[in-house]
Amino acid sequence: MKNIWKLISNIGIKQPDDKNHNRTIILTNQINFALLCCMIMIMIVIVLGKIIKGNPLNFGTVRVIILIGLNIMNIALAYFGYTLWCKLSLIYLPHLIFILIPTLMGFVEEEGFTYYPYLLIGTAVIPQLLLDPQKEKLLYWSSLAYYFILVLTIDKIMILTSSGSYPIVDRINGFYHFYKIAQVGLFIFIISSIYYLQKLGIRYEFELKRNNKKLDFQNRELKRQKEEIERKKDELIAREIETWQKQIRIISHEIVNSAIPITNLAGMSRQMLEDESGALLSPAQLSDETANDIHHGLEIIESRTQALINFVKATKSISLIPRPNLRNVPVNEIFDRVSTLFAPKFKEKGVNLVRRIKPDDLSLKADLELTEQVLINLIQNSLEAMAGIGEQELILTAGMNEKGQPWIIITDNGPGIPDDAVQKIFLPFYSTKPKNYGIGLSLSRQIMLAHGGRLELNPESGQKGASFVLTFLEN
Repeated sequence: MKNIWKLISNIGIKQPDDKNHNRTIILTNQINFALLCCMIMIMIVIVLGKIIKGNPLNFGTVRVIILIGLNIMNIALAYFGYTLWCKLSLIYLPHLIFILIPTLMGFVEEEGFTYYPYLLIGTAVIPQLLLDPQKEKLLYWSSLAYYFILVLTIDKIMILTSSGSYPIVDRINGFYHFYKIAQVGLFIFIISSIYYLQKLGIRYEFELKRNNKKLDFQNRELKRQKEEIERKKDELIAREIETWQKQIRIISHEIVNSAIPITNLAGMSRQMLEDESGALLSPAQLSDETANDIHHGLEIIESRTQALINFVKATKSISLIPRPNLRNVPVNEIFDRVSTLFAPKFKEKGVNLVRRIKPDDLSLKADLELTEQVLINLIQNSLEAMAGIGEQELILTAGMNEKGQPWIIITDNGPGIPDDAVQKIFLPFYSTKPKNYGIGLSLSRQIMLAHGGRLELNPESGQKGASFVLTFLEN
């Protein structure tokens, strides 16, 4: 039975995406089918009454048969796609067949005066269920007007067309105005209530559609962001692998570069200490030239070994940054310390040091030694970059940004950072200078990150040379 109900409900649906239109078609089919089942059951009762009790067939039986035929016709119309005609047939024809035509033909029953108006009032909800008040305005309001006129006039039509008089008519005439006002009031109340609920449902459905569109957009955006995150994650993993591979290559390169001359010099020194048969020579058998060569070779071995140790220490320093011991440190104190430290070099190279602090008592919440190390790295880089320039100038500036965060800017008048190196200068082991491990800037950035701050190129320096800004976020 459930499958039959579903099959009947979906007859005539051609556009699955038009949900509002399909809902009215489904309701039309369901009302038709329900009315058909009711009429068939009534017909069964009538036939059984005829067989068992010999009841005669009357005009009411004819009406039931006609309504059965009408419902079958409506289902056929829906099946062939004439859904609008099916709706109009269900809205207008049952009342014509059951009430209006029999009444005009003089078939008037006394009980009709009591239930015909209320039957019309109750069935007036059918056009509200089957028609869309926005897309089918003319049909919607004309059908309601049709029902309203029938409610107003049906009892008068019955009186005019009836062949006899009925006691109930005299009783109704005694309070006819109140009787009719009650019917009209009930009609208007039911129709307006359903119309209000219908509009409310349309509004909620519109809101639901709009919210669904928003959710669909958000879902698509979240999916895109998820894919973007996955892509970035893959890129980061690839970069991490590339960085480690580069680090391994650099470490291997440095070790091999140091190990080869050490091995060669050690082998040569061993050969100098042996005769042609491979026996060890005594000190008396060694010439001064040979002793000097061996001594010089050992010096080179010591130098290369120390360079290798220094490289390993520098590599190790990247991953062994101590936790900052934060305290309030006056910027003047930091500037004094690094100025004193570099004073001999500034004097030797003729560097003009400019210090600007605003306000004068500006302080940082930082680790003095680690912050000093960052400034030392940056100043050392500036001195190397300005080498060979006639008038060298280094500017140390400190202040507060609009968020109340203190910053320090180091600016030089050197050649600046090449465009192709801007994105790489903070990578470990990257350097634009020969014989440099490329550790300083990477180490300095990690120190600032440990402070909860940032180290970056200053894009608004307006200077020819390089400019770096240290921003302390937690103060």
